[in-house]
Amino acid sequence: MNKKQAIIASLLLSCSIGLHAAGKSLRMSNVSVRQAMTELRQETGYSFIFAETEVNVNKKVSVNATSVRDAVDQILEGQPVTYEIKGKSVVVSRKGATTPPRTQQQAQTKRNVTGTVVDNNGDPVIGATVMEKGTQNGTVTDMDGRFKLSVSQGAQIAISYIGFTSQTLRASDNMKVTLQQEDLSLNDVVVIGYGTAKRSDLTGSLSQVSSKSFQDQNVTTLDQVLQGRAAGVQVSNTMGAPGSDVRIRVRGANSILGDNSPLFVIDGFVGADFNTLNPNDIESIEVLKDASSTAIYGSRGANGVILVTTRRGSQDDRVTLNYKGTVSVSSQLKKFDMLSAGDFARYANLHDEEMGLTNRTFTDQQIQEFDQNGGFDYQDAIFHTAVSQQHQLSVSGGNKKTQYRVSGNYVNNNGIVRKSSYERFTFRANLNTKVNDKLSFRFIANGSSNTGRNNGGYGGSTNIVTQMMSWEPTTNPYDGEGGFTLNDPVGSIKTNPLSLIYDSENINKRQSINVLGGVTYEIIPGLKLDLQAIMDLRNHQYKGWSGNYVSNYNPSASKSSDQSKMIQTTSQLTYDKTFGIHHINATAVMETQKYRWDNLDGSASGLKFPELKYDNLAMANSTNVGSDYSAWQLLSFIGRINYTLKDRYLASFSIRRDGSSKFAKDNRYSTFPAGAIAWNAQEEEFIKNLNIFSKLKLRFSWGLTGSEAISPYATLSGYNSGIYYMFDTNVRTNGIQMDNPGNKDLKWATTYQKDLGLALGFFDSRLNISFDYFIKNTRDLLLNKSVPYFLGGGSQTANVGKMRNNGFELDVNADIIRTKDWGWNTNVNFSYVKNEVRSLGDEQRIFNNANASGWNGQPEFVYEVGHPMSSLWGLKYLGPWKQSEAEEAAKFGCKPGDAHYEDLDGNYAIDGNDDQIIGCALPKYTLGWNNSVTYKNFTLNAFFQGVFGIDKLNYTRMMAIAAQHDARYATIKDVKDVWQAGTNENAWFPAWSPTSKWEPASTMNLENASFFRLKNLSLAYDFDIKNLAHLRLEAGVTNLFTITGYKGNDPEASNYGGGTSDVRGGIDYGAYPNSRTWTFGVNITF
Repeated sequence: MNKKQAIIASLLLSCSIGLHAAGKSLRMSNVSVRQAMTELRQETGYSFIFAETEVNVNKKVSVNATSVRDAVDQILEGQPVTYEIKGKSVVVSRKGATTPPRTQQQAQTKRNVTGTVVDNNGDPVIGATVMEKGTQNGTVTDMDGRFKLSVSQGAQIAISYIGFTSQTLRASDNMKVTLQQEDLSLNDVVVIGYGTAKRSDLTGSLSQVSSKSFQDQNVTTLDQVLQGRAAGVQVSNTMGAPGSDVRIRVRGANSILGDNSPLFVIDGFVGADFNTLNPNDIESIEVLKDASSTAIYGSRGANGVILVTTRRGSQDDRVTLNYKGTVSVSSQLKKFDMLSAGDFARYANLHDEEMGLTNRTFTDQQIQEFDQNGGFDYQDAIFHTAVSQQHQLSVSGGNKKTQYRVSGNYVNNNGIVRKSSYERFTFRANLNTKVNDKLSFRFIANGSSNTGRNNGGYGGSTNIVTQMMSWEPTTNPYDGEGGFTLNDPVGSIKTNPLSLIYDSENINKRQSINVLGGVTYEIIPGLKLDLQAIMDLRNHQYKGWSGNYVSNYNPSASKSSDQSKMIQTTSQLTYDKTFGIHHINATAVMETQKYRWDNLDGSASGLKFPELKYDNLAMANSTNVGSDYSAWQLLSFIGRINYTLKDRYLASFSIRRDGSSKFAKDNRYSTFPAGAIAWNAQEEEFIKNLNIFSKLKLRFSWGLTGSEAISPYATLSGYNSGIYYMFDTNVRTNGIQMDNPGNKDLKWATTYQKDLGLALGFFDSRLNISFDYFIKNTRDLLLNKSVPYFLGGGSQTANVGKMRNNGFELDVNADIIRTKDWGWNTNVNFSYVKNEVRSLGDEQRIFNNANASGWNGQPEFVYEVGHPMSSLWGLKYLGPWKQSEAEEAAKFGCKPGDAHYEDLDGNYAIDGNDDQIIGCALPKYTLGWNNSVTYKNFTLNAFFQGVFGIDKLNYTRMMAIAAQHDARYATIKDVKDVWQAGTNENAWFPAWSPTSKWEPASTMNLENASFFRLKNLSLAYDFDIKNLAHLRLEAGVTNLFTITGYKGNDPEASNYGGGTSDVRGGIDYGAYPNSRTWTFGVNITF
């Protein structure tokens, strides 16, 4: 039986028996009018004819009826309409509406219009409402989707059907109308903390990312899904290695000491690891941003909350099998412009001359040979074109009672730096079953195993990229005996970059299993009890090894294993009821979390058999073994009430009380309230009469969220066992002393946030605009304060600081073209965030002693009152001293061409007293622009990303030019920008001179790292294979082009700034760059 025959048979049967004849009643609890109409039609065959402007189809109703008329009465209760049942049609009209009598002329100008209404698959839409616009004249389509209606000349015909997007067309002969199915689950209902809500009922600030927005793009991780697709969310791929860490921030950073990453909640599991999730399993993502939305997560909501809902099975009694496979090819975004061997030798000799050396490094004959024979290309030896693959298989299905979905995913990503890779296996099973109208169960199991090889942070002078640019092209990296050259005789003073690849290894393997079980029971209509339990098990294994060539014949290895267990229980009571014009939704929750982690590690140096790596640590000159343990618990009580009056006036209040074992007894509990109000102004008659807005909402929210950004034992004092004492025997004896003292007065850091929002919709919601302005003030900031040595030394965590984030977000979504063959949807989001440290207690400035360059021991990062976090600290470079400034330069011991820095204290000496804040590594502005263009079966998607107002210290470029410290000679062609007397006196970089001071942490190397990038471009073609399967062919490219003024390889790459902390960031010192990736794939559904 085909679909049409099945529908006809169902309708004929339902029409013949009705509700009475069937001996049953129609029961629905707290469903929308739209859903109730659909259910009534499916049960009885009665269809509604109405103008959508006259009926609020989103209003919640409850139905308990034994007749069709009773059911209709209850569905339309409280609506300003009346109705008449004609055959199998319920004709709805506004109360008091009358149809004026037709004049003779009007009667003569009436015409009969016929047509057919089908869905996007070409199947007839049975029971669609066909109305003459502006009148009560209408009909419904028959079993073949056909209709006939007598209308006035020049009339507009409105065609609508529950679950489809309505259309208004000019009346014509033999009309054929194709209705597009609405995605009601995503557009009308959104996931909020501990529940769901209609979008129209939201009072807080929320951004939604649906699977449709990224389904045409090659994404393998959740951070790639979020990047640029939600206003207020910043995602930075600071390290381009496959599977490497990323930085995700929602409305800025609130903590100096703690983690600024948002809280991830996946299918109700609070604190989930998003790295275990396969993007193909995602149904939707909701980003909660303001306090009224996030305060319900209390102590962990200050950094925003990201809710992920995974896909479930369907209810259409079908089994669906889907396979998706892709192959990707990745290469460098931009190659470093390296000197040839001959030019390198010439500049090396020039450097010697400028430095006053009499003996040149290379002879003329050697240079001539380099010109003829070339040298070694370290860039080609380090980077390569990488091939990756991904495979996804899923099975889903079900009926109204039980739904299931099972999926598996395999990802194998190879990095553009040789021997770097990331491999992941994931498995997920979702099962939902409804025992009866009151009782239902759900079960979710998720497993993940991923392995990263040499994909950690690349930074400093000893990393692969830095040494690739330091080793001279005139040196052969191989020793001629099957090994590697240990030392570069001319260029770098560090390790051979090829031995860093082939003679060392770093492997991180992470495995996790997450199991969720839940039950929901409706106690009385509108009151539900939900119980849920989750267990999350994780294991992390690390293996590291350095061979003879990397370690200068002192090989070492290490191995560690840690495991954790999290148990979460959630007991939730929800009451949802509509009383006439009032709607109340109340939630009460008790939640517990218990976490335990333990670790065992061992290391060895002087390995007897280096080739055995980390598998024989005992055979070594020295070994070391360690272990660790930590645990914490959290108890939470939550309450929330949402109130709606006439679907226009909205209010929400929530409160959460958290108790954490991390704090001492007197400060263990804290309370986090929040509230919000909103006004759906488009529901007001005077707004409707303007005929301008399809949506007009104003909202305001406030609330408190918290942070427990401390270790489980920060309130307790520690001890240091690495201390030695000398007694009367003059023999050194191992001892113990107090380490960092604990602080029993520690309490929660608290963020107070206010948000003012406006949402606008025009042209039947084809154009939607939302705007938010927010202020976030964090008090009792957690900081580590220095402790005097006579009190034990070290540092103590205390609540002493304040911080502010404020800014705005703009989101614009438009359906620019929407026709039968063509479609164009565009979405633009723009965000501005200003971060400022408001107080550091007794301190004005605190340094973070990173010293990434390793040159002079000076810190590059500082947090200072009145300035943002991740401020860069260094000297202000004024360019090379000019010939006309020779006398002034001499006062500093310099000469023309030497580096000229600002002398803040005027003592004619450049030192630490002249350092100042020179930039900031936190971006101020972010932009995302997503475009989807469809033409028949073709889909073109273009996604652009922009990051602006961000600074970066480009150590990679400076190191390859300065010819100091790690690299003794210049290796890149930018060396032509070095000052030379009489020939290049307008250069930016100073001269090579014994008196010239090259300072890495200075504006000499500070660059604007803002960029605008075509992040993803894809093209897909869909077609069916003889009613057997649906096939999609895909092709795409990631990072196709970038517009930037940054002179490095990748403006997004950084050695610091990934992961949890925002204190450090914005340094490119051999950072692993992002890649350009071409992807080809197939997606087939049976």
